[in-house]
Amino acid sequence: MASVGKTLQQESSVLERVTRVETIVDEVLPHFATKADMERQTRLLVMWMIATQIALAALILTVLGN
Repeated sequence: MASVGKTLQQESSVLERVTRVETIVDEVLPHFATKADMERQTRLLVMWMIATQIALAALILTVLGN
């Protein structure tokens, strides 16, 4: 009977650990980026790179023009 008690104790320990993990996941999950967030960030990054290249090209043309 000691092994049955030990098995029930281990099962209870596992259930407690799973509950803690689920709680942590539920707390952290809303903070993860969604697919839409990633697409928006990618779009902003591409726009920033294009704007930077245009500004650099304008600067080079200005320097070469003088």
